[in-house]
Amino acid sequence: MRVSTAREMAAIDRETIAAGVPGEELMERAGRVMSEFLLDFLDAAGHDHDHHACGADHAHEPDAGILVICGKGNNGGDGLVIARLLADQGCTVNILMLAAAEALTGDARLNYDRLPAAVGVVHPDEGQWVASFVELAESVDVVVDAIFGTGITPPLRPGHASLIRAINDAGVPCFAVDIPSGVNGDDGKVDPVAVAADLTVTVGLPKRGLLLAPGRDFVGDLAVADIGFSEEVCRRQTPDLHWLPREAYLGLLPPRPGNVHKYNCGSILIVAGSRSFGGAAHLAGMGALRSGAGLITLAVPRGLETSIRTGLPEAVVAALAETDAGTLAPVSPEATDALLAGRRALAIGPGLGSHPDTDRWIVDLLAQRDVPVVVDADGLNAFARLDREPRFASACAVLTPHAGELGRLPGVDAAMLKERPLDVVGELARRWRVVLMLKGSPSLIGAPDGRVFINPNGDDALARGGSGDVLTGLIGGLLAQGSEPLAAALLGAYLHGAAGTLAAAGRSTRSVLVREIAAAIGPVFEEMEKEASSLAPLREKIWPIVTDGDEA
Repeated sequence: MRVSTAREMAAIDRETIAAGVPGEELMERAGRVMSEFLLDFLDAAGHDHDHHACGADHAHEPDAGILVICGKGNNGGDGLVIARLLADQGCTVNILMLAAAEALTGDARLNYDRLPAAVGVVHPDEGQWVASFVELAESVDVVVDAIFGTGITPPLRPGHASLIRAINDAGVPCFAVDIPSGVNGDDGKVDPVAVAADLTVTVGLPKRGLLLAPGRDFVGDLAVADIGFSEEVCRRQTPDLHWLPREAYLGLLPPRPGNVHKYNCGSILIVAGSRSFGGAAHLAGMGALRSGAGLITLAVPRGLETSIRTGLPEAVVAALAETDAGTLAPVSPEATDALLAGRRALAIGPGLGSHPDTDRWIVDLLAQRDVPVVVDADGLNAFARLDREPRFASACAVLTPHAGELGRLPGVDAAMLKERPLDVVGELARRWRVVLMLKGSPSLIGAPDGRVFINPNGDDALARGGSGDVLTGLIGGLLAQGSEPLAAALLGAYLHGAAGTLAAAGRSTRSVLVREIAAAIGPVFEEMEKEASSLAPLREKIWPIVTDGDEA
């Protein structure tokens, strides 16, 4: 699904209206879909709403109290449609209007005039916004934020900031229309505050500000309301920037028939570790083990053999010669062939350290061996230290640098990377013909065709040394199970982010251990598999029935 800026979404609106769909109809569609999401939101919160499609009769007690806060623009107009439709469903609806009726124009004014008598409308002066909100919020089940749309440019006026703080302090679940008020739709900036929503339903396409920090921290769960914009119009008006909803990640789970065995679950070789960074090899191995791959081999300097065998008894250890610095010594072509024999994927880089001989061997190996590969950390730093632009024999290469590692590589403009990361990631992925993941908040994933994806999850639980090593092993394990490079990177980033969040549950994100992130990958897989099992097409894809004569 493409991602838009506020200006791009406005262009999509204009083109759609020019093609014959009135703005009034678009607003009605948005309000209708939003109302359905809101009723589902109330269901999830425990309210009794046995409903079907919005506009149909809803068999429920009129017990839901809803407060809609409307600004004067189109976002407020969407809120007015929601208020009318929910009142028609029997909900108790009040509106806190932040503008006088005569200040409303166009479709917003039209929908204000359509409000039924059952909807209570309050028009306080700006100085009374907070007091009016506090009084109305005492008896409601949900607050609907329809104050601003995507066009807001911080800083907020003091009156709006005070009202938003009151909304956040009220302890009432909040549903944001299109974007939480106070979040800039283009860059996610917040000044000085924004509505902390429990659910945001954005119209047409997700907006960049919903996915970029700090704005994404105010979004809660994110859903997209389809109101009929054509794919062609969206493609014409937006760049090749994409976001995937939850169900798309479910579809990336590798197939796993019930009668598989370790040899057809995928075999991976991980080249990692040094005397100074032995833990990196251990953590990369943990990530691969948690990925579902059947056989994991760790190629490490001989000095790490005992610790790896003890700490990861599930993995095979290939103990190799080491340099005087404790890094891997170059391996002969014949020995390299033996290490890679039968391997369906290679992961290389975590904790390899810095030594000229090791660097040259890594760069030559990657230039000569055609095997699906994920390259991280010192696997990439080797190119920088040798002043060589990355080149790979494999057409299935995934690179996972953070900004510092990527900025040091030859041919990369570090200043431009900082200023325009979305453009740079897409250009480099296309130039190098790789999948390029720029780790950060959020992570950006570029495809060889120039598309860029924004990973929607993850938090500061991942902000610690070693978490990237787990990610390297995880992506490598997915490659070994047959995932295409882009799918492995997308799913790996999603699993990794979700595992960090889960590992931090019930404790501070400050105190999560990287090994706990690795351990949480299993529960995240389980949750996704349960969801996929409830959808017949995914269930059949992920757990196909394999007869004795078929290859698993």
